[in-house]
Amino acid sequence: MRKSVCLITAFVVFILQATVLPFIFDGSTQPNLIFLFVVLMSLHYGKKVAIITALLGGFTQDVVLGNFFGVHLLPYLIIATICSYIGRYIEEEQWLLTLLLVLGATLFYLVVTCGVLFLAGQYVHLVAYLVEFSLPMLIYHGVLALPVNHFVWKMSRHDLYYTFMDFRH
Repeated sequence: MRKSVCLITAFVVFILQATVLPFIFDGSTQPNLIFLFVVLMSLHYGKKVAIITALLGGFTQDVVLGNFFGVHLLPYLIIATICSYIGRYIEEEQWLLTLLLVLGATLFYLVVTCGVLFLAGQYVHLVAYLVEFSLPMLIYHGVLALPVNHFVWKMSRHDLYYTFMDFRH
């Protein structure tokens, strides 16, 4: 994937997450497009891109959109590392496995985020937090996972076929 395509995609995802989604959804139960891209980029591009995507996405979301620093960054790094190892074994035809991995990563993200908030000294009622946020977010991510996966997969597959062209420039 070219760096310009990656930067444009990151900018569009950030704009959608920061401005468009809060108007469409309730602010507390909206889908997290940045998280979806972190997970799917990790599954398709490997560890190096996964860590860079998690750092940029988590840092941006913590500084610009979040209240506490590290609430998004730490879970994104953990999930990106895990997904980068799992992603070695996923092919395009395994869309059901990709969907299940996104849903599992979403649930794991919610649990780790709850743990980070608890360690930061915030009172978090675990059952209420998981019931209130996990069900809508799992539904949103389940609906959006396959279209976003198709977009990310097309970006990654295109570059794999033409990697020799990068050495000429």
